[in-house]
Amino acid sequence: MRRFAPLAPWILVTAAACTQGGDGDFDFEGQTAATAAVTMTSSATSSATSSGTDVTGTDQTTDVPTTTTGPEPSSDTSGNADESTTEVVPTEPCTSLDVLVVVDNSDTMAEEQARLNAALNPFLAQLNQQLPGVLGSIHIAVITTDVPEFVTETPAATCTPYASAANWMSFGPMLSVELACAVAVGTAGDPDERPMQMAIEALSSELTGPAGFNEGFLREQGPLLLIIATDEEDDFEVETEWGSVGDPAAWVDALAATQSDHVQDVIPLVLVGIDKPNACPDYQWNGLDGAQLAPRLAEFATSFPHHGVGDLCAVEYTTFLNAALPEVVEACNAWVPE
Repeated sequence: MRRFAPLAPWILVTAAACTQGGDGDFDFEGQTAATAAVTMTSSATSSATSSGTDVTGTDQTTDVPTTTTGPEPSSDTSGNADESTTEVVPTEPCTSLDVLVVVDNSDTMAEEQARLNAALNPFLAQLNQQLPGVLGSIHIAVITTDVPEFVTETPAATCTPYASAANWMSFGPMLSVELACAVAVGTAGDPDERPMQMAIEALSSELTGPAGFNEGFLREQGPLLLIIATDEEDDFEVETEWGSVGDPAAWVDALAATQSDHVQDVIPLVLVGIDKPNACPDYQWNGLDGAQLAPRLAEFATSFPHHGVGDLCAVEYTTFLNAALPEVVEACNAWVPE
């Protein structure tokens, strides 16, 4: 049973009607929306082979330089300038993908939840095209920024039983409806948003291990895709004790630990307040509209070789998620076994 703060006004995002393909699996193509063009340019570096995606996600065609951060995905180099040892890390194509979606459920997030809901199924459709076979073994779970247990019900609806018979979702004809229900978490959540702390706790052995509420979600056959949407920075406030404990470096370590410390196997895609130019109001954030700049969350994301940072104020999120698809594909094709 999930815990809820006292009820406040919320907006229910209605699940789109699903259609069934000829093989009995859900036809994501029926849900694919028109996607704005994004022109990607790459900047090569001598220290890494993978680049992250940093896009605003607006509905305009954008020239977006990619940034390369984090350690070399396929090698480990140590030693001094005169002598170094390079350890080649074996990789192989992934056979599964675990997706954790962290949705801010505070009282300013109704429109953003609707945009995210509209973008997820087109994203999965594109993912299915580029990684055929992997989507069939996908695990998807949703949490809020105040509770680490997976969403099984919202203030508006009961989403379970999921077809997976677990507290997370799997690929199948009902996934679109299940995901739409889970993402529509409402806006009655705790104003103390802690997206990173909740994500780390959600993936802890206490919750994902035997008899845990999130049991069976994490596996050892593929990477972890982490999607975060929040309109406030995750910054621990000493006076109020609001916000996630730790700093971006500690969050990176905690998430990498879920993948045997392989940072290459974690793909964070974060929708947050970013620097101008963006789609937020001129004042950026007034506590009700726009999005607070979130440099700590951006630093967390860009610390991984495969990542994406997008504009929460964008009018739609399909552009951002689809532009980040190469990050997921590259990570999956060069998965480092645990």
